[in-house]
Amino acid sequence: MKLILSPKQMRALEERAFSLGVSSLLLMEEAARGAYDLLLAKLGDVQGKNLLFLIGPGNNGGDGLALARMAHLSGAVVHVLLAEEPRSPAAIANLNHTRALGAEISRWQPEQPLIKQPDAVVDAVFGTGFHGGLPEHVFRLVEGVNAWDVPVLAVDCPSGFDSATGNVENIAIKATWTVTLGHMKTGLCLSSHQESLGEVLIAPLSIPEEAYEVFEEEGVSLLTALEAPDLPARLPRRPRYIHKGRAGRVLLYAGSPGMAGAAAMAAKAALRAGAGIVYVACERDIIPVLQTLVPNAICLDVETALENLPAYEAFAAGCGLGANERSWRNLSLLYKADVPSVLDADALNLLARQPLAIGQKTLLTPHPGEAARMLGISVDSVLSDPFIAAASLQARYGGTVVLKNTCSLIYDGKSSALNTLGSSALAKGGSGDALTGIMSALLAASPMDSVFEAARTACLWLGMAGQMAEIRFGDRGALTGEVIDCLMDALQMSIS
Repeated sequence: MKLILSPKQMRALEERAFSLGVSSLLLMEEAARGAYDLLLAKLGDVQGKNLLFLIGPGNNGGDGLALARMAHLSGAVVHVLLAEEPRSPAAIANLNHTRALGAEISRWQPEQPLIKQPDAVVDAVFGTGFHGGLPEHVFRLVEGVNAWDVPVLAVDCPSGFDSATGNVENIAIKATWTVTLGHMKTGLCLSSHQESLGEVLIAPLSIPEEAYEVFEEEGVSLLTALEAPDLPARLPRRPRYIHKGRAGRVLLYAGSPGMAGAAAMAAKAALRAGAGIVYVACERDIIPVLQTLVPNAICLDVETALENLPAYEAFAAGCGLGANERSWRNLSLLYKADVPSVLDADALNLLARQPLAIGQKTLLTPHPGEAARMLGISVDSVLSDPFIAAASLQARYGGTVVLKNTCSLIYDGKSSALNTLGSSALAKGGSGDALTGIMSALLAASPMDSVFEAARTACLWLGMAGQMAEIRFGDRGALTGEVIDCLMDALQMSIS
């Protein structure tokens, strides 16, 4: 499990570390060394290579200057370009040291052309404290660098990128690699401008454990993200001699003519994730299709199901359902606020138009478009601040919200978590249905456990399966059914 901090939280952590005796200059040196080691891992030997270092006024510029010094001492041809004069004491100290060693240092003049194209660029103009748009002279610098076809390493975040929100107001450096220092930052995870980040790497810092007490003292609920090795221990324990009735029973209300596949995906994912029995309540006309696609599922005509409900531990609805009045009537009759439930897709579209008392055991799983409809705002508003969008959804509807995206946000009114593992192989119809099925299986297997934790575990598992499917079938060619088939392989990979 990894910790994700806002820039404000990272500053508070560093300030507490400084108060405990940690030297700001030595911490900067450690940060630069970590970033430099990652640069070497990507570029190989830098001796004789032309490296351009873009330097700003604050501690981010100080990190970059320390990096430039290390590269210079390793035999690289270093050119330091000051976008602004360093002002922080640590940055000034590194500037003086780098200059004394004989590295080439000049001040950026917007009216003059950039030096000839280097072999690589290190961006250390603005760091995690940056907000808003780049000033004109830095805008022109970034524009020129972005026009080159060279690898770029951004220190902590690309200049022009807001590390708190992930927003880019006018322009940002297009990084090949972003080396974030200490901990992952919120904006790096949630941004819709991932193309500016490239591959995100973390350079750890030696911060005393005692420094983290600052969060407890301030009552801060920290944001975390699960990692692949966390998966096995988070899945419900499965006794060796369990039978299907004890493995979790799921009731799905899903599917409609033309959308039977969505119900099939959800049912298949629930079964693959361990559900012992999956009932699919649906329109009579699509039962033959579902029985062919998912022979392990038990299909029930929805009217029959309403008259004689089978026993189940978890309920899920919405996948391919259709947002009509009949669907709403059936949903309102089937949904029980005290039963662990997942409402997705058309169930959310129906919920946006109709009142329904949502229980705390219910997961709402909108993507940004559905979230926008549920809140009556634009998709851009949802994407610009997912934290506010998730909090607004939870306050309006209740339950636990899973705001799905490249990086999904889980929020239950008290705790927040992110899922940062995934693949572009999941950018295909049916992925949300698969997630609904996995969630329902986990809820059915352990109905008394935390809905919040089941949600984040399901997101992790699907993301890992997407990565496995990408390896096997490619990010373009992987089908959702193949992603579902990779669930067990992903689990085995996390164990090995």
